[in-house]
Amino acid sequence: MVRLRKSQLSPDVVIKSENDYRKGIVWSMLVNDCHNKCYICEFRSTSLIVEHITPHRGDLTLKYDWNNLFLACSHCNNIKLAKYDDILDPTKCDPEEHIALSIEITDELIEKKVHVEYLTNGQTTLMTTTLLGLVYNGGSTDNKEINSATLRSHVADNLRRFYGYIRNYRDEPDLGYDKNIRQEIDRSSMFAAFKRKIVRDDPELAKTFADVLE
Repeated sequence: MVRLRKSQLSPDVVIKSENDYRKGIVWSMLVNDCHNKCYICEFRSTSLIVEHITPHRGDLTLKYDWNNLFLACSHCNNIKLAKYDDILDPTKCDPEEHIALSIEITDELIEKKVHVEYLTNGQTTLMTTTLLGLVYNGGSTDNKEINSATLRSHVADNLRRFYGYIRNYRDEPDLGYDKNIRQEIDRSSMFAAFKRKIVRDDPELAKTFADVLE
């Protein structure tokens, strides 16, 4: 989960029905603002749908509020539902200041559970931490466990490539691998929170790429 910038909705764009945000200009703006990935797990899924960060529970004001609309994958949406009604809003705060995500990848290329660490106290942070733990490490059903395992596999594959860029950059710093690293730690990248933490935890890399980490 990373910080997002929400575009301003033009006064002539009115959201009065589900069709108004499932297609057309509103959908296009959501795809752009959310970088075409789930705002919760950061996977660029083919099953992206419109998610209400604050469950509307039939309240049409919340249901059609532009500021309440985000893109989420079906896996995250099915876990969050209306139960998690007070999570960090990435347009109002920087989630990386409150939560850190990491995953250990063994020499056998087996990924372990995702470690979700809360950096600040508070109900909103704790609820978001719990949600992310279920998203990455498994929910209450076999299907959710399978989906979480698949998601972890995508995270691990992405990070293995990223670690490769870092190794190549250190071995051959003048061959342009720094551009790869910059692209990967940009917030628009898949699983950017994981990769940004890797760079942030390395003093040398953190100094070199400080401008992207801002």
